Amino acid sequence: MSECLHKDSIGPVSFYDKKLTLGKDGFVLESGKSLPEVSVRYETYGTLNEDKSNAIWVCSPLTADAHVAGWYKPDDKHVGWWDSLIGSGKAVDTDKYFVVCSNVLGGCKGTTGPASIDPRTGMPYGSTFPTITIGDMVHAQKQLADELGIRHFYCVIGGSMGGFQAMKWAIFYPELIDRVILIATSPGFSAQALGFEIVGRDAITQDPNYNNGDYYDKQIPAAGLANARKLAHITYLSAKGMEARFTRNDIRIEHPEKFYSGSSLETYLDHQGTKFVERFDANSYLHIAHATDTFDLATEYGSLENAFKNVKATFLNVNLSTDWLFPPDQSRQITEALLNDGKVVTSLELDTQFGHDGFLIECGALGMAVSRFLGGHLGEVKTTGTPAFHSHKDISIIDSMIPAGARILDLGAGDGLLIDTLWNKKKVTGVGVEKNFTNILGCIERDVPVIEKKLSLKTLESFADNSFDYAVFNRTLPEVRNQRLMLREIMRIAKHAIITFPNFGSWEMRWALCYHGRMPKSPEFPYEWYETPNIHCFTYRDFVRLTEAEHLEIEKIISLNEHGLSKVLTKLGLVNLGTERVVAMVKKA
Repeated sequence: MSECLHKDSIGPVSFYDKKLTLGKDGFVLESGKSLPEVSVRYETYGTLNEDKSNAIWVCSPLTADAHVAGWYKPDDKHVGWWDSLIGSGKAVDTDKYFVVCSNVLGGCKGTTGPASIDPRTGMPYGSTFPTITIGDMVHAQKQLADELGIRHFYCVIGGSMGGFQAMKWAIFYPELIDRVILIATSPGFSAQALGFEIVGRDAITQDPNYNNGDYYDKQIPAAGLANARKLAHITYLSAKGMEARFTRNDIRIEHPEKFYSGSSLETYLDHQGTKFVERFDANSYLHIAHATDTFDLATEYGSLENAFKNVKATFLNVNLSTDWLFPPDQSRQITEALLNDGKVVTSLELDTQFGHDGFLIECGALGMAVSRFLGGHLGEVKTTGTPAFHSHKDISIIDSMIPAGARILDLGAGDGLLIDTLWNKKKVTGVGVEKNFTNILGCIERDVPVIEKKLSLKTLESFADNSFDYAVFNRTLPEVRNQRLMLREIMRIAKHAIITFPNFGSWEMRWALCYHGRMPKSPEFPYEWYETPNIHCFTYRDFVRLTEAEHLEIEKIISLNEHGLSKVLTKLGLVNLGTERVVAMVKKA
């Protein structure tokens, strides 16, 4: 290990083994079968505070273990698998939080699994180890937490299969969890992902040394396990990342009779397979993989909305742009179900070339988002120069239109100032939609739920009918491609719409065009024509005509102007000429 890894790491850590206290029926599984005894290996970092309110549980992915941070010995080659995210001053700050991570039930790193000794026979369980579920893993973790004296969690965090566990934590124990962070996960495997899992399982079970799982005193099914790992590892990468890392010009046909190319990709996969066989048990892989394969919240509960209807936690749901094992659109199904249940959720997509493994490799942007969600402020990002369109004057006007306790959808939320202000003043709740990552971090820091999406008709399809009292479209209507269809979608989602926009028909805009012969640039139109996000520029009068065509009632329309001439023109009744900016509230007629 390099010195810099030691330097940045949380430092030396220890693991602990806890034999759970069980009754006469043992540890009862969801299948109805039971284990006579269960031991769980775990690690902790940081200090549990006096009122035990700072605990964070980290759920491990498929083949990871409790060693999530730090190192055991100075000469260890590797630190914990999420060491870059967890530690003093890091995203999950162990100066502030008490972090716990355990090996999953069915594993092979200290927690009871198929290789463990069955106390009834004195032999490894092998083929007699019962089928387990994600729910069984979570119940074992909960019992460990109880025996550690932890009755409440500030947050439960899970990536990949860890996300499956984190969702089950929130569903099983809604009163115990304040926050949940889901990373690169989904409500269940896609058919494509299941296909890879099936082939991987077959590679193991069809290995001549598998012996139905009873191989502990014989040759292990090394070839099958290595091939299963190779196949799985391909799903953790992305096509873009593989093309960048591996080329075809290094193929060497040195032993054609063995069909071995010697390419960098082939040797890399061989290395991954060999390394995996050295550290993992084939039976554990089969049992844990089967638990992930059978995890399907929509089927188990009838729908995702039913699955989440009783959860109380606030969620951060993060997907990865090049992840095809847990694709972004499947991750967003979690967000959509939570929103349709009226839950509090923030959702964002991080750009990475590393595919599914990106959440373990790149912790820069992820760390900044996680830190802010947990109340910290790790890292800074450069601003893009995009104006902050939620001005205090706009907010004051919008505030006068929205009653206390309403639920709003803020389309173009900026840094969350509007929702944050309305919540503090009159307990208005809501969610923002925003595409700029800097602004999204601002929303998370304000504790304003936000969905990272570019505004489009497809963006709004996931929102249920009449799911909001008000939709706020603040200075973003000129940026969408089809205003008429967008307005229809907004009125489907919300009972009222508040729309603000700069008036392209004002005397200033006309003067710029007529006198200077150039596209206007002003506080209302702050962009050069070649970099503006505005697709359509329209006027006060155009907007009124649009509402008439869509049979909408204008409940209130306010003309805003700063210049003296604008005010004079407005008072003279030349509203379209004098108005610089418009705030309008509409509803279905």
